[in-house]
Amino acid sequence: MLARLLPFAALATGFYGFLFFHGLAIDRAPYSQLTLWRAIHIASLGGVVLGFLANAFFVFDATWQRLLMIPIALLVWRITYFPLMVFSGHVVSISEWIHAFAGIPIWIYGVFLLVIAILHTIVSFLFGQLVAPIHPLIYAALPVLVLLACAVSFAKPEDVAWLPDRFANLSDPVPPPVAPGRNPYFPRLVGPGYLLHQRVVLLAAGLTYETIPPSPWGRTVKSVLEVLFDEKPRASTATRIRDHYLAYASAHPLIGCRDFEECPVEIRPATSPSGGR
Repeated sequence: MLARLLPFAALATGFYGFLFFHGLAIDRAPYSQLTLWRAIHIASLGGVVLGFLANAFFVFDATWQRLLMIPIALLVWRITYFPLMVFSGHVVSISEWIHAFAGIPIWIYGVFLLVIAILHTIVSFLFGQLVAPIHPLIYAALPVLVLLACAVSFAKPEDVAWLPDRFANLSDPVPPPVAPGRNPYFPRLVGPGYLLHQRVVLLAAGLTYETIPPSPWGRTVKSVLEVLFDEKPRASTATRIRDHYLAYASAHPLIGCRDFEECPVEIRPATSPSGGR
């Protein structure tokens, strides 16, 4: 066990460390869509590989288990890619707020990539229990996670594709930073035109909106997403992934600011909803 544990720990530490420092470099450089897109894929797929290796080294006994885990791990990556991307951004907003309050350096994409990788490692490892269960409750918990992840990842039929994120480049103009208006998700929970799984996503998005701290990067990402959601309130998941990249690009000049007064960026007032489709 120890002979496998030490190399695995060294590999994981090196990979996580690389992601963290690469994220710091992204913070300091002008926004590059290709760089961020590539980094997110390296973090997510690398996390999946670490979860697979943890199962292969420490849980699985048979070759058939290791072989069966490969398609399971790839499928899990597909359905959890966007949910974990969103949750990682939420974690970053809280980290940014804590760092600003404590007066320590603010890290955005170092934390972002690190959290993405760790979450994918954990999820990949947990789903490996399908072929080597540690506890019977695993069978009850995993279907719930799958349903929630699918609700976020497949908003419309066009989202049923192997690659969840096809935005290595952005052709859309980057929106300007804006101030938040009002939660655009909760009012639509009881409105027409949404299926049950889409209302689950609205509930999750509304809760996330309310719990993002008022720190410069996090609040700006939230506010730009609010504007883009109002423009297309019934868009596909692919469109939502694009919207997140546009919000990241819009908020990039605010990285490192502890409050809005010290940010050299004009923040426009909140816009009224446009009622798009």
